[in-house]
Amino acid sequence: MSKVHPGWDAKAIAEIARNHYGDFTGMFVHHDWPERGSDMMRKVQTRVKESYGSVAAFVDKHAARK
Repeated sequence: MSKVHPGWDAKAIAEIARNHYGDFTGMFVHHDWPERGSDMMRKVQTRVKESYGSVAAFVDKHAARK
């Protein structure tokens, strides 16, 4: 996924959530992030950056696990 288009980060996170965890809830449960429901969408980029350092690092980590 190209990292130069606006919104690439949100699309990449959503794709990884679906492909690796089933959905956002599965991803939040797996990482022990406390938010659920609509709060997940408000906090997902923050949680990804806290856990992986950046969205790009999150994408790279999951690309290696394909």
